Amino acid sequence: MKKRTMRTVGKILSNCAKKKISCAYDAKYGRGRPPTPPPSTTINEHQDRSRSDQSQETSIWQQPAPVSHEVSDSQVDYRTSPEIEIEGQYFDSTSGLNFLHRAWKKLFQKEGSASYDSNDAERNQLLTSAGDRPFHVENGTSYDFIPDILTARKLLQFYFETCVVTYRMFHRQTVEGWMEVFLKDCQERRPIARSLGNSRTAILLTIMAIATLRSERVRVNGEMSKENESLVLQRSDQLFCAGMRLSDAEMGFPRLESAQARLIQVLYLLQTSRMNKGWYTFGNAFHITLSLGMHRRRDEKRDFPFTSRRQNYITSECYKRTFWAAYIIDRYLSVVFGRPRLYQDDDIDQDFPDNVNDEDMTPQGPSISDDPADCYIDALIFHAKIARIIGKVSREVYSVGDLSNQDRLAAAHRLGRELHEWRASLPPHLGTVKPSTLMPSFRRQAIALQLAYSHALIHANRPFLLSEAASENVIECIFATKASLEIINRIAGDSTLFHSFWWTHYVIFCALAVVYVWEIQRATRSTDEIDDQSLGKIFDLAEKCRGHLKRASTGLSQNQRYSVILDELRSEAQRCRFMTENPPNPRQGGLHGREANTNTDIGFPFLQNSDMFGSDPEAMLHGGIIPNMPDSFLFSDWQTLDSSAFLPFPDPNSVSPTYFPTVP
Repeated sequence: MKKRTMRTVGKILSNCAKKKISCAYDAKYGRGRPPTPPPSTTINEHQDRSRSDQSQETSIWQQPAPVSHEVSDSQVDYRTSPEIEIEGQYFDSTSGLNFLHRAWKKLFQKEGSASYDSNDAERNQLLTSAGDRPFHVENGTSYDFIPDILTARKLLQFYFETCVVTYRMFHRQTVEGWMEVFLKDCQERRPIARSLGNSRTAILLTIMAIATLRSERVRVNGEMSKENESLVLQRSDQLFCAGMRLSDAEMGFPRLESAQARLIQVLYLLQTSRMNKGWYTFGNAFHITLSLGMHRRRDEKRDFPFTSRRQNYITSECYKRTFWAAYIIDRYLSVVFGRPRLYQDDDIDQDFPDNVNDEDMTPQGPSISDDPADCYIDALIFHAKIARIIGKVSREVYSVGDLSNQDRLAAAHRLGRELHEWRASLPPHLGTVKPSTLMPSFRRQAIALQLAYSHALIHANRPFLLSEAASENVIECIFATKASLEIINRIAGDSTLFHSFWWTHYVIFCALAVVYVWEIQRATRSTDEIDDQSLGKIFDLAEKCRGHLKRASTGLSQNQRYSVILDELRSEAQRCRFMTENPPNPRQGGLHGREANTNTDIGFPFLQNSDMFGSDPEAMLHGGIIPNMPDSFLFSDWQTLDSSAFLPFPDPNSVSPTYFPTVP
């Protein structure tokens, strides 16, 4: 027992030294029950309040440690210890993620309530779907839900003209041929996969599922009640699940369509915020692409990969399109989930697809066009190129290796220059031309790439947001955040745009997190990189986009989690600003003079009317905020924040109701 305690104290001392915090010891080791720390008005008041009402909106990590009857060498002062061991787990009271712990506790307490959708139906699913909203599928195998011929053709047309933005992995005319065969089989009441096979039929069913979902959102301009959304999902889920059953039952060796079927299923899952199922389904697609050698350039002399033998031009180009679409999805899933990338650049030598539109392709090669118009495949190619840079940022700036901050900063500068060069290389219709002047398909592509560019700059520079030695990175991060918020605010009223990109909600979350962390930085340190007028515009945009995210959260537990987490971070920023402008009087032992200064001209304009203290104003003083957050927010904390909406909640029957587990 003594060795275990010594290890605990050793860990505390190590963390104190690392964070340059002094440790205080109130008593030496003695037999029997360890002595309690000397009385402290602040600590005693906080402990009394914690015991009387643990449901207060204060930090759950500030609860007093339970009294132990074990022998210990010393009793560490709770006020100065960076870590305390509680019920076998370590809790870091100086962590920059304390706001996140509070958000998790709120989400945990809302499990099963009417106001939160993460209930037993979401929890009690297969491992690959646990945490996602359940599918709206009726029992039985009847195919009466398949649209009639006219509707099916319209859905296919809507998919290619509206739903596809940069993930162009299909040849439209080929898929239209599949649809005619499929409809003929349905009309003659044959098994739906009899003529086309499982994977091609699954592709058609998923295309109709996506088009059904998106066309309804366009019809109501994105404003959909929870009940109406449930009805639309029921129709689209029936189509999707029928396709999923077919692909799961596929026999034989994999083909190009095997990978395409699973990738388009991933896109449906991501658009319906079934992120966990999407993650596992993408893993299956990833392995199929590798087994087909899609990551390798075809060697004409050796005819490798072997699966590429005797391919016609259309099939060969679809191999390339499909691989690079998968590559892009992999990079964004990695960022959103805060997890490692699956594709490794060192293993890839595949060429980008040719700049040829579908109508200009023949089995023998591209047809000669008298009018070489702008190509839809440009967006796929440039999206793949920026995805490659994003992967480098994740690998070099966020490396889990023991890299110095200087090395990470140098990598951010180098990759930032690559991003600027990428932006300058865009063709006019994707870069310099004003998107509102473009036809709808190109407008969606241009906006998608603009949003990708702004997000990539945020991703590269945000780890240095709290650093005093990286003002250039701070400025670039803040203005990239402003650009992201402007784009989102501009497209929020257009359902054909706002719902075109499955990761729009994550970009909002990412940008707002930067705004709130930056406000904490401004509250705790003197900064003058950004003028007050620009900051005011950014805060105004942040509030508008926060409203867009909340309105888009109908029935989406992922977005609801985003909102709760952002609310806690926003409150943290408000508290830090308030503490800076209203320092507590130590003689009064509280915030009795807090109403003396309510000036909110600089900082959040919504500060004055917000309930930033919850039900206990003094909670802020007794550990509710992290005065040294700029010193305690680590590189890895950004990735933890990214994945915070997807971390699995524990079984409430096996976790103490008082304490919540630490980050996995």
